[in-house]
Amino acid sequence: MNNLEILKLDRALWNAYIDKEDLEKAIQCYLEYINNLKNYKEDTVSANNEIDLSKQLFQIKMNILADKYIKEKNFKKALIVTYAAFKNNDKDLKCIKNYIICLQELKQGDLELSLMQYLEEISENNIEIYKLRSQIEEKKQSYPNAIEYMQKYIELKGTGNAAAEDYNQIGVLYDKYYSEKTHKRIDEQKALEAFMKASDMAPDRNLYAENATITAHKINEFETAGKYWERLFKNNNMSDDDKYYYSMYCLRTEDFEGWYKYFDFRFTKKYNPTIIPQFNKPKWDGSQDLSNSILLIYYEQGFGDTFLTWGYIPRLIKMAKHVIFVVQNAAYELLKNNDYGVEVYSGWYVDLNKLDYDYYIPSMTIPIALKLNRSSISVGEGYLKPQEHLISEYKQKYFNNNKFKIGISFLGHKNGDHTRDIDIKEFLPLDELDNVEIYNLSKEAEDNRFNIFKKNKVINITKDAQSFADTAAIIANCDAVLTSDNCILNLAGAVGVKTFALFNWTNQLRWFELKGENVVWYTSVKPFVCDDIDNWQSAIKPAIENIKQLMKNF
Repeated sequence: MNNLEILKLDRALWNAYIDKEDLEKAIQCYLEYINNLKNYKEDTVSANNEIDLSKQLFQIKMNILADKYIKEKNFKKALIVTYAAFKNNDKDLKCIKNYIICLQELKQGDLELSLMQYLEEISENNIEIYKLRSQIEEKKQSYPNAIEYMQKYIELKGTGNAAAEDYNQIGVLYDKYYSEKTHKRIDEQKALEAFMKASDMAPDRNLYAENATITAHKINEFETAGKYWERLFKNNNMSDDDKYYYSMYCLRTEDFEGWYKYFDFRFTKKYNPTIIPQFNKPKWDGSQDLSNSILLIYYEQGFGDTFLTWGYIPRLIKMAKHVIFVVQNAAYELLKNNDYGVEVYSGWYVDLNKLDYDYYIPSMTIPIALKLNRSSISVGEGYLKPQEHLISEYKQKYFNNNKFKIGISFLGHKNGDHTRDIDIKEFLPLDELDNVEIYNLSKEAEDNRFNIFKKNKVINITKDAQSFADTAAIIANCDAVLTSDNCILNLAGAVGVKTFALFNWTNQLRWFELKGENVVWYTSVKPFVCDDIDNWQSAIKPAIENIKQLMKNF
């Protein structure tokens, strides 16, 4: 073994330190190794080859570590390895990208700008710079710049050479811009066009067709969505997430058979699955005779779902020997004492293993087990009875006046679905009405939100509410409710108070018909839909005109 071969054994040492993530020793040993190779004069050609090989290996490993630390949001460690990689090869675009990300996160704006300028200098004739710049701008949530750079990349690459993934990325950027910034239909339309192009270029790639269907749903392009759903089925490789979203598409387009078939994939989808416990009894699918059996219903995620499915109780008690309903803790007080003889438990405290039952069913599977459709799915109204003593208590405390009483709700979405939340200023036309009292039904609203009302003070009544038993009693004291699409809509519909429901131009797929005198699910809830995304006045003004008509008979 010659001296160079002996020297090359040190390569294993700095590699070992990298694998152990002992960064200081790894970088020190690597630099000493490269320096020793540079000073090796017996065979400079072989030594230089080893230097080139080692530099490439070191660069790869440092970039991998940087990606790992960035993913873990450990930007200080990421900066250490990225700096070492940059010193090793200051022309490596991936390394420079990671370096810029670290500087962004560590609030080193002046250094980030210098590095961006350097990046442009070294990449003047390299179109990959535009793709990289787009990725950097996307990380900063500067979506217009990210879109501009990505479009420039495609332009220079040539439309004949641009890949489907490039157009898909344009779609992703427009979708993020729409969802996180503008909320303008035109941006989501551009996202859809890009996803469609990507899918048409690579029809066997499910991701692109998935993106096209979901985006089409967002802007009510259901004919387009249907085309790409057909493509997904043709590819025969649909995920459980795909099947769930397809079920909701089926419901929106009134294909109830498709809804029945795929809706239960909500439990097995990867993204935000519906969580319910494991049961030691069989699931009721509608085919088993319940006349001598006890049926256990278990709540799902939303309070609105519980209030809705409570409307099917009158049908179920005729079919089953006995019905048990496990509900959210906040709904327990409202439902525990009921006229149906249903045994109600709080999901927080109940031990399912101690309950006596023969079959179980998740609450939102009830209409599917019953095989309900457009003509039979309605729960009607007034089937949920607030407690009389609470109605009386709230009446004496807040409602003992001769004014027309309007409950309003505009919040309630912890998942950040801004398409269903409304700025309180949109409700200001109510301030022009005479002889009204306005009551806030949104639980999380602070008093100062309502300072903009001058003539008709808004009573923030839900500060007193401890559970939905209180909220239902408050609603029962109202003459009308004006609400966005949230649990108050469902609760008011279940209680049976005349409700005017405000829907964005893009809305949940469950609302398969939003026209006429009711929303189909509830007969006392009348829909008003924006004529464009977030143009709430186009829905609120006609809703208030309907309230005025109601007031004439007050």
